[in-house]
Amino acid sequence: MTPLHIETPLIESRPLSACSERRVWLKMEAFQPSGSFKLRGIGSACQEYARRGAARFLSSSGGNAGIAVAYAGRQLGVPVIVCGGATATIEQLLEWSAQFDA
Repeated sequence: MTPLHIETPLIESRPLSACSERRVWLKMEAFQPSGSFKLRGIGSACQEYARRGAARFLSSSGGNAGIAVAYAGRQLGVPVIVCGGATATIEQLLEWSAQFDA
């Protein structure tokens, strides 16, 4: 099965390289469709559970992890419920068609 995450570039940080006197590379995980590296592991787990026949996904995080679950669910056609606190990123969760329960 094709992963839900994308390959992201490495970019050398010239300021950090200069400070540390060695090359420092930054992995640009913000370029992931969900906006963070969380999609790598969560996407893989969601694909496995969808393969096993999961009827829905439930996330206890309204942050980057919840956004990754919402994105994975949308891509896989599995409904998602996200239970998050007051600091949840509701707009992003709704963008991926997740049901949000505060």
